[in-house]
Amino acid sequence: MTQQMRTLDLETEFKRLEDLIAASESFFLAGHLNPDGDTIGSMLAIASVLKRLGKKVRLFSQDPVPENLAFLPHARGIKSRLPSSRFDVAILLECSNPARGGDLEQVLRRAGKIVNIDHHKTSEFYGDINIVEPHSSSTAEIVYRLFYNMKVNISRREATCLYTGIVTDTGRFHFAATSPRTLEVASRLLETGFKFSRVNDQLYATKACEALKILGRALESLELKAGGRLAVLTLLKADFEAFDARSEHCENVINYGLMPPGVKAAVMFREDAERINITFRSMGHLDVSLVAKSFGGGGHRNAAGCRMKTTLQAAREKVLPVLTRLVQ
Repeated sequence: MTQQMRTLDLETEFKRLEDLIAASESFFLAGHLNPDGDTIGSMLAIASVLKRLGKKVRLFSQDPVPENLAFLPHARGIKSRLPSSRFDVAILLECSNPARGGDLEQVLRRAGKIVNIDHHKTSEFYGDINIVEPHSSSTAEIVYRLFYNMKVNISRREATCLYTGIVTDTGRFHFAATSPRTLEVASRLLETGFKFSRVNDQLYATKACEALKILGRALESLELKAGGRLAVLTLLKADFEAFDARSEHCENVINYGLMPPGVKAAVMFREDAERINITFRSMGHLDVSLVAKSFGGGGHRNAAGCRMKTTLQAAREKVLPVLTRLVQ
């Protein structure tokens, strides 16, 4: 399929979603487990616009909103309890498959239509409407495009949410997925007059003490393998217990693994009570999404992840040889 045909198909899906929104009254919105700025920001922005259109909206996240995102407008409206009611439309954000959103089967079964909005290239086309654009920097950038097509006048609060999604998923416009369109969208959001410097302070100049301690423990664990081309970080369940920390406190820790000169890829193993959470990062052409997908996960070329129900040692024995071959 040519790029032009894919673009035409995407435009068709956008139009179908516009028509569905106009014809529907009730909406269920959910993002992925361990939500990040893109998931939460996109969800809150869509919810705000839907409410302004007179729609009924229920927001769900199986895992709580991270502390560093609690400043976002109406973040407290995101609930961790699944509703028992029926919805005209269920919109899943940044979920490459429905299981990424948690235990949603019962809600999705009762939904009239399912919409999949995602920017991961490993996304499965499970929705009645699939707006999947791997070349977008973030789901928030896709949501902006939806609003633009709908001729929505974005409010300052909505701009705050979308900017948060874009700036976090691009690593402050550092990652390769940042495009001229990404910067143009950010510019248009800034034109609404929201206080972007306050957002940046909340996201990057404020860090919980637990997060700083977890970062220190992760850096202590740093190993360089494959001739210095692969960095390995490890966080144990005991580390989190020692500092009374949660999974959200290790967000972005993996990025430190790419800092040593010569490193081409980094992996972080995080142990919790039921599984091992594995996060991948890479530089340049190295595609860690393929590694993640081979273990049941997914993501982007340079940022991906998966989960394994096994021991830490077993996870390392399975994953490290694959990554070693990748960086050779």
